[in-house]
Amino acid sequence: MIARMQQDFHLAMLSLVGFMVLVCVTPYAIYRYWDGSYLIAVVDSILVLFTLMAVAYAWLTGNTKAAGFFVACMFCAGVVIVVYGLGPVGLFWTYPFIVFIFFLVPPLRALLLLLLVLVTLLLFAVIFPGQVFVDGFQLVSFVVTTAVTSFFSYVFAYRMLVQRRQLQSMAAQDALTGAANRRQLDQALEFAAGPGRRSRQKDIAMLLFDLDYFKQINDSEGHQAGDAILVELVQLLHKHTRISDQVYRFGGEEFVVLLEDITPEEAQLVAEKLRAVIAEELHSTQRAVSASVGVAILAAGESWEQWLARADAALYQAKTGGRNQVVMAAGIPVANKASIPAPCS
Repeated sequence: MIARMQQDFHLAMLSLVGFMVLVCVTPYAIYRYWDGSYLIAVVDSILVLFTLMAVAYAWLTGNTKAAGFFVACMFCAGVVIVVYGLGPVGLFWTYPFIVFIFFLVPPLRALLLLLLVLVTLLLFAVIFPGQVFVDGFQLVSFVVTTAVTSFFSYVFAYRMLVQRRQLQSMAAQDALTGAANRRQLDQALEFAAGPGRRSRQKDIAMLLFDLDYFKQINDSEGHQAGDAILVELVQLLHKHTRISDQVYRFGGEEFVVLLEDITPEEAQLVAEKLRAVIAEELHSTQRAVSASVGVAILAAGESWEQWLARADAALYQAKTGGRNQVVMAAGIPVANKASIPAPCS
């Protein structure tokens, strides 16, 4: 449970808000029942019950966005009803719910929800004079304080959102090339080989690339030149594959391209075209650069580790069989280097 909350920020915040509502609002609901304020007691009870239900829904389904938005809307409606029922005393509940809402939904959406609440309360003040605000001075004070609180909550939430996205990007991408990293590759392979993907109509292919004699380039031209080649390689792979195809850095000079919804014949053709593109367009300052490629189609009932091992075995055969060629997992080169198809676009 703790590990899941550490990995899912929205789930952690939603759970925290649910805990705070349970601890802080429940005693007031009990007191309102005892005091005879049944409308507010019912509203408090509904807030607690529905918040806990939304948290449970998020845990069961993983859909934290829908759960968070539902709770935020419920909080907004609850604040309006509580303020109308309790009068000026109920205004104090507005401030903690402002903070809650910015933890539940994106900053701009939270700001729009709070603006809607503020406009609603102002309309109540006009329609029911004295019911919500004691006088005009209190009304102005409330507007100013909620505006300031909302503004700084927005700034804080927006800054947190930007930093969280930056951290997620750093955790998911290879710092040098911009390709997805090994951690993301393992997760993608595990998902692809999972039971939920067994019903797909077409296959999914793994293309494992390894640059030939890359160590010699690093030794003779320096690591900076080698790094530049790796960056250019990823750019070429992105350029000559579909948007839906994913590029991952497996380690060192090895990269993986996952091709979804593709036949084995199409995967062979794409792998050979990419190999040809690399041979034609990728160069160091002193020599041309080539790549060996191992191709493996995910087999029925195969684990992702077995799938990766077959692709690695095919790559090894391509390297030991002369390099600069594509080999299927069965170990048979898919094309003669003398007859290379045109580069894919």
